[in-house]
Order: sequence, then structure tokens, then C-alpha cells
Amino acid sequence: MLAIALVHSTALMLERLPERPPAWLTRGERTFAYPHHEWRKPRVWCLAFFTDRHPRFEQRSIIGVGTVFPGRRSGTYERALIARDFTALERPLRLVDLETPMGASRRFLKHDGHMPPAAGRNLLNAVRNLRRELGDVLDGLEAGLGANAPTGEVGERLSLEKDAVGTLLETAGMDRDPLEAWQPPLGEDGPHSRSVPFLEGLPSLRQIEDQQIVHDYMRFPGMDGEDAVQVGWRIYRRSTESSHRLFVFNANRTQAEAAMGVDMIYVNEHAHSVAMVQYKRMRQSGHNWVYWHDGTGEREMKRMEAVDAECDPAWIETGRPAAGTAGDPRLVTTPSMVKLCRTEPFMMNSAALIPGMYLTREHFSELLQRPEATGPSGGTRIVEHSIPRYLNNTTFTTLLRDGWLGTRGTGSDYVIELIRRSLSSEGPGSVVVGIHRSEVPPGNRRVN
Repeated sequence: MLAIALVHSTALMLERLPERPPAWLTRGERTFAYPHHEWRKPRVWCLAFFTDRHPRFEQRSIIGVGTVFPGRRSGTYERALIARDFTALERPLRLVDLETPMGASRRFLKHDGHMPPAAGRNLLNAVRNLRRELGDVLDGLEAGLGANAPTGEVGERLSLEKDAVGTLLETAGMDRDPLEAWQPPLGEDGPHSRSVPFLEGLPSLRQIEDQQIVHDYMRFPGMDGEDAVQVGWRIYRRSTESSHRLFVFNANRTQAEAAMGVDMIYVNEHAHSVAMVQYKRMRQSGHNWVYWHDGTGEREMKRMEAVDAECDPAWIETGRPAAGTAGDPRLVTTPSMVKLCRTEPFMMNSAALIPGMYLTREHFSELLQRPEATGPSGGTRIVEHSIPRYLNNTTFTTLLRDGWLGTRGTGSDYVIELIRRSLSSEGPGSVVVGIHRSEVPPGNRRVN
């Protein structure tokens, strides 16, 4: 259902919204500090009517239309408000002129934020009738906001990409709120194009625009980047004062997945570690959820096994830690893991992670070798309820954040080089890469 909001513009919004936005803000997307208001739930993208916020209601007018998304409270009295697709009215529309056509809903003209459904419809219809020249603009905004969530294979892929991005944010100790603001991106044949990554539908809260950031994201720890990497990164911080930065890249046009069979890659620069997760979807079969292992899955496992074997060869051959790992223990020293998760529809306006089971590659392989893994008609499977132990989302992200999972020493150097080379070429796949950069060490470490 289309959500309608009335936004009484702040002085800065009145000054900045009518300005021509920078070229890198493709939809004029800007974030403002806005007086706190308990917006009606759910917090979704709304078609918004912006007023001039005149202190006297009798003289207050609508001066523009666009879309907004309300962020969480950023202080005692303010919240973040993302605004985009702003169009100024050629002739301001006084709110008192809307009272009669809105009928009993007119009392909401003095309110702020997400309007009740009936009042929102009445306001939209009243504006359409009184400003018919806005018809095309309002049609475009409605079409963008009223889009249904992608379904089928595209929806499943987006669900996994969203989960990977959310896991990276959670691991870096950051809020997953940006996931709620997802909207189908413009262009690229619409939201059902397989080439559109999940990040393209997120608001450009921190987009790359200066040479210093370009320098940062073109380099993995100890490695120089190449110019072939496409700009498609987002940068997130825990707060404006925090030294923690998370660089997230949706590499669904590169060969990273073809090279390693991995969907999510997490690089922690301070811990000099890398962890990789391959998502495996379970399908419902009767009352059970089942993962069926096929030739594609076996090839992916072979690639992950080859990467794991290269990560700590000194330990494997001699029983001694590789160079640079003394005093830096890991519970799991190889990078490759698997997440088994149920097939779920893509959910817009949600920041929830997909419930699932994280397994080491070795544990996953062992499950595939068990007698019960043979299906009744042949084939190899893993039934959800047959897995006795696993890591859930909370445990996995906590261990990953604190540096207990992932490569170390020369193993990290090997995987980082492999990732860098994979990202330098275009190709198929759907991989989410996160680089966690901070001068602060992971948790559970003594700070001298």
C-alpha cells in the first residue's frame, strides 16, 4: 500500500532541496536532520508533500513533492530523514485550500510524518485535482514506491545479498537500518534484471566521491588495486566520530564467485583476517527443509577446499603455526564457511537477517558423507533437523567481529591477493565483499 507523508521542511531543507543535486546523487538523494516525530509504523519510503513550515497554519503551503524515508532517532530531538526525487511546485498550494476536499481527514494537515492510509489517499487525490500539472510527477513517484518486491530467482538472490550485507554490518558493529530503506533501482531493465545488485537499491548514505576514498577502496591490506574495479561501493560508519569504517561492494558482475565459490567475503584489516561464506538454499520437501547437493555444489566445494588448503600450509605440513601468527589464535584458521538457510521471499522494509546455520567447510563436507545424506531416490542431501550443532547469526557475527574466525598470517595474504585478482575482471556471479577498516582492534583483545 502506498504510504503518504506530510513533511514540514526545516530551514536547511528549504534551502537545499530545490538546488540541483550533485551528479553522483542520481536521484537527488540527501539526508537531513529532522525534528523527531513518532512516524507511524512501518517505517517505509513515503510519497511526501513538503511544506514551507510557516508558523501559522493558515499561511502554510505545499512547496514540493518527492519521497522520504525516516531513519531512527539521531539524538534527543532529531532523526535522520532521507529525501529524494524532489520536484518543486510552480505554484505553492495552501493547506487551507485542501481542507474542504479532504473532509474529515483535514485534521491531519496539522500533523507531521506518515499519515493514516485514508488521510493519505485523500491528500493525494486533493492535490491531483487542484494541481493537475503534477499528474506525471505523481504517477512516477507512485510507480516507484508501489513496486512489488522482486520474486522468483531474482528475489531469492536479492534475499541472500541483503543477508550478506546485513551480516557484514552486524559484524562491524553497525546498525542494519539502511536495509529497511531498499527500493527497486532505476534503469537496468527494472528491479527484475539479474544484473542489478542489492546495493543499488540502497540509499546513497555514504557514496564514494573523493580521491582519498577512491584510494582506500582500491586497496586491500598490503595490495594495490586496479582501475578495472567498477564504482559500486558503499561506506558505513558506526557513528560520525567512530574510527570503524565498513567498505561494502556487491560484486555480482565479477568472477569472484566463479573463482572461489563464495557469496560473502569479510576482510578485517586490523586483524589481518579474511572469512568467506557460501550460501546454500534449502527447499521445502514435505514437512522438512532440505539442501540437495549437486554437481555445481560439488565444484564450489572443491574450489573452497583448494583455497583452504593454501591458507596455512606450514601448519598442515609441520604442525607449527605459519609466520606472523604467534600470539594470534583462531578457533577456525581456514576462511571458508557455509550458511544453510531456508528459501524465503525477498522482504522489503526489513532489516532482519535470514535465519540459518553457519558451518565450517569441513563440518559441511562431513554432513554430506553421513549415511543419512543419501536421499530415498538417490542423490545427496542434508535435512535441516539432522544437523546437531551449528553457529547461528548472533554467534557467527560475534566470533567474526572479535577475530576468532578467518585466516591469519600468510593465509590472509594469499586470499587477499586472490580476491583482488578476482575483482579486477568482469564476469558472472553474486558476491558481497566487506572491508572492515579501523585503528581499533577487534574485541576480546588486550589494548596496551
